[in-house]
Amino acid sequence: MAARAIWKGQIPLGPQHVGVKFYSAIEDRSVHFRLLHEKDRAPVQQHIVRKTTGEDVPKEDMRKAFAIGTDTAVILQPEELEQLVPPESREIELLRFVPPAALGDQWYERPYYLGPDGHEDAYFALAEALARQEVIGIARWVMRKKRYLGAISVLDGYLVMTTLRRAEQVLSFSGVEPAKSSKPQANELKLAEQLVKSIAADFDPQQWQNEYRERLCKLIAAKARGEKVKPGPVKKQRAEGSLADNLKASLAAAREKKVA
Repeated sequence: MAARAIWKGQIPLGPQHVGVKFYSAIEDRSVHFRLLHEKDRAPVQQHIVRKTTGEDVPKEDMRKAFAIGTDTAVILQPEELEQLVPPESREIELLRFVPPAALGDQWYERPYYLGPDGHEDAYFALAEALARQEVIGIARWVMRKKRYLGAISVLDGYLVMTTLRRAEQVLSFSGVEPAKSSKPQANELKLAEQLVKSIAADFDPQQWQNEYRERLCKLIAAKARGEKVKPGPVKKQRAEGSLADNLKASLAAAREKKVA
């Protein structure tokens, strides 16, 4: 089944525009449930009601409000919020090009594959230029009534757009952890380096599955067949002892895994 584009845009490139199609690079694989009444298995649904009376409130009678105090809030009318929505556009504005090291992992949010939408020569020329210069492009665009900021990079000769978090969303590392007061002990550093070397290998994401989802799907499948299943508890391991002891235990476990 061919991938389906979720949005189309254009990247200005000199006198011409590079047409691109957005494709989701990730997929939600969460298990979604329906809510049923326990006694008669009838579907149940949620209602928005007044807290004081419990009566349903029609959508046209609802208003959004922002609390500015314990008993005070600013009420916003639908037409006021509508005026704040950015105008629709298909243009993806390139703001500047920066080295990849300028952005840490905390800035990246959701990736999209960008496929060519006509003008393939210009599309691959832009991808080649980014690869040769070893830079990523910072861009912004409006999609579905929302303005986005993103980073254009190259993967296997194709363009990728990853939405970026805004400056007010990214926290500084200062204050999260105590500052380094001294260098690590030589024995602890040696053990840490041995641990890194012992499990160094190529990255294979298929080796690490979502264990909870797998166990849940097996439980659902078994119950669908009419089987009675009692899921066993998941054992939780607690790390105790010094850093050196934990590193030695991790190193021993890594060696045993390689032998097995």
